[in-house]
Amino acid sequence: MGSRGPGCSTADAFLSAALEPHLWDEALRGMASATGSAHGQLIGFGSGTGSFNWITDIDQIVVAQSGAIDMATPDLNFRVAADGMPDRPDIVHEGHYDIVRQTLRADDYLDLCAEYDIFDGCQTRLFEDRSKMIGLALLRDSGDGRTTEAQRHVFAELATHARVAVRLQQAMEKQGFALLSGTFEAMDRICWLLDGSGRVGGMTPRAEDLLSAGRILVKDGWLTARGADDSRRIGRAVRAVVGEPTCAADPIALADEDGGVAIMLEFYPLPARPWSLAFAPRAVVVARLAAPTSGTIARLVRACRLTPAEADIAVRLAGGMSRNDIARARSVSVETLKVQIRSIYEKTGCNRESQLVRMLGLLGD
Repeated sequence: MGSRGPGCSTADAFLSAALEPHLWDEALRGMASATGSAHGQLIGFGSGTGSFNWITDIDQIVVAQSGAIDMATPDLNFRVAADGMPDRPDIVHEGHYDIVRQTLRADDYLDLCAEYDIFDGCQTRLFEDRSKMIGLALLRDSGDGRTTEAQRHVFAELATHARVAVRLQQAMEKQGFALLSGTFEAMDRICWLLDGSGRVGGMTPRAEDLLSAGRILVKDGWLTARGADDSRRIGRAVRAVVGEPTCAADPIALADEDGGVAIMLEFYPLPARPWSLAFAPRAVVVARLAAPTSGTIARLVRACRLTPAEADIAVRLAGGMSRNDIARARSVSVETLKVQIRSIYEKTGCNRESQLVRMLGLLGD
């Protein structure tokens, strides 16, 4: 394949990889062969993507060691440093590496490159925004030598196909959130779907209503809570279920103003697809609501002149419980519950659950 140049087969392999992600290895191998290089690489890092480092024909221990060095740090990794140079060209190569190697504060990455003979090559960005970057690269050994202008031209051509493939796979992976959200909506649950970075990519309507109360928040895409300690606990649980490999996370109980358990958060990893770009759903967070406390009910009775029974229903309804569940919990018929809810809306001036949620959130402040 190297003697034929990029050809249609290698270019098509990248587009096929977006539809069948296990073909990324074949596409990266084809790119390496077409440019006379030892290895092809696809790499992603940043707060908005689960970090990954796919390198063809190289022992996975090398990948693990490069991750331990922190491959996103420019004063350790000359490839990252070259990518950040002023007026960086689309294709960064050995000439740029030569300049930034003199500024590294430690030799860890240099030693790794020397040990596995991957000093030379070139690279480009395929996708970037304020929170993530996905890049494509050639890693070359001493037998390959430095890239020539012709080889970098071939690499640039193939990078255009890889860029389209990344965006297509991103769109397809994100579509999974819509499909799963629809399923959970039918199940009448309070759920948030997380991508490979741990960010919220989708949620059910009841989860959105619960956010309106302000006890649980989504900030810059991250699921968090009002208190710093609760936020840290949620962050640790999220990292556990979206990590590589995923592991179990203990449920987190969020207390109400009276010290009782108000919300129980449960964290479930979803099966990880090989060669996923981390835009697909990777975990589910489920909220289960405890029965309202007497303090919450008392405040609502005083503020809105609801009966204790109506206040209990209002809190359950605003908390995301389904009407069938509320009826069962209170041992009343669904028709009786409808009458009580109509009275609640008349007394509070609300006409839908999301307004009720916001009102209860203000009462709790």
